[in-house]
Amino acid sequence: MEYPSVEALMEQIRDWAEEEDYDAIIEALPELKNPGQFYEAVLCLAYAYLNQGFYRDAEEWLREVEDQGRESGVWNYRMAVALMHQMRLEEALPYAERAVTVEADYPWGWLVYSKLLYGCQRTEEALEAAGRGLALMPGDEEFTSLIEDISNGLSFFEVTGVEEDDGKVENGEEKAGTFCGSVLLNSVSFDVDKVMADLKAEWGIEPSDKPGDMASDDTRADESTRVFYLGETLVAISLMPARVPDGEAEYYAETNYMWPEAVETTKTHKAHVLVAVLAHGLTPVEAGKLHVKVIATCLRQPNAIGVYVSGTVFQPEFYIEVANMMKEDEENLPVLAWVYFGLYQSEVGNNVYTYGMTAFGKEEIEILGSKHSLTELQGFMLEIAYYVIGSDVTLRDGETLGGSEEQKLPITRSKGVAVEGMTLKIEY
Repeated sequence: MEYPSVEALMEQIRDWAEEEDYDAIIEALPELKNPGQFYEAVLCLAYAYLNQGFYRDAEEWLREVEDQGRESGVWNYRMAVALMHQMRLEEALPYAERAVTVEADYPWGWLVYSKLLYGCQRTEEALEAAGRGLALMPGDEEFTSLIEDISNGLSFFEVTGVEEDDGKVENGEEKAGTFCGSVLLNSVSFDVDKVMADLKAEWGIEPSDKPGDMASDDTRADESTRVFYLGETLVAISLMPARVPDGEAEYYAETNYMWPEAVETTKTHKAHVLVAVLAHGLTPVEAGKLHVKVIATCLRQPNAIGVYVSGTVFQPEFYIEVANMMKEDEENLPVLAWVYFGLYQSEVGNNVYTYGMTAFGKEEIEILGSKHSLTELQGFMLEIAYYVIGSDVTLRDGETLGGSEEQKLPITRSKGVAVEGMTLKIEY
């Protein structure tokens, strides 16, 4: 179809874009004789190709108007997306950086920039970029989910949905030694400077130089976020100015049988602070202790009402008490803050399971159909978890476990009953 002017063509393209009729755009534009004459149309064509998953085509058309687009945030953003989805991360990163430099108030530029930084193993900067985007879009689920996923040390594919090239491009974060929890707040305010001062006063924790040589003690995405290093280990404290999505915190609060008001209290939260520790150069136990210390310090904020971590919501006073055991003796392990011990009854007997062992590179454990009381099961499982984590023991299918030479409890490995994935079952 012939168009009398560029304006007429663009009007039609805008209509198609508004209707999300990407096929119509793709069909109309590839016959352009002079792409440079139709710069805005080419941007729309690239947008259509990106939405249809034709990333190489999008790249080819964007390069046709590179001279005009080089100083455009939109052009750089779309080029970065096209290259990212071809797993050309190092090549895509400068375009994403240029996009947020040219148009710093465009939130989606920060989204893709954060993802690319993470894919290039620059986790601290990725969290900062996501924080910049969240500041432009307070409470936006894409940004809050991105920050949570990065904080949890998920793979690049899990964070972005972009297929990795035969596993060659990895984020490099190990699941063991990665800890993440949410401090629940009943108001959208958080004094991160007070937290940093309290960490120093109570625990002697001070940021060290960032690996590479750059000091990290003032690294932040905004006044309510702090990302810093202790040696090579990254610590991120990020205010999320919204509730934990999808009622997740309220759902897991129901599991806390030691705090009757857990659900009602959790319902009052209006924001949450993500606290993440991504260990490098620390053992999982050392990283776990650090995580508990940071969370306990955050819980001293006057508007902190609980912490959602390890599959439940803990009462602040309980969590702080467990953390303070390390002040009495640094060798004490805060297992009750690391691992949730789920208890329930069934037709075959009493049952207990762990939730939190995977952060230490261990499999979750279940005891099913036991004749022992729930109280006995909880105490016994606590002893096992303390032993496995503290002594770095790996329990294996077919082995036995016991507290004496006479006691030999069989261990089997099979699909979890109360926990997803494979778990170790101990007959007790």
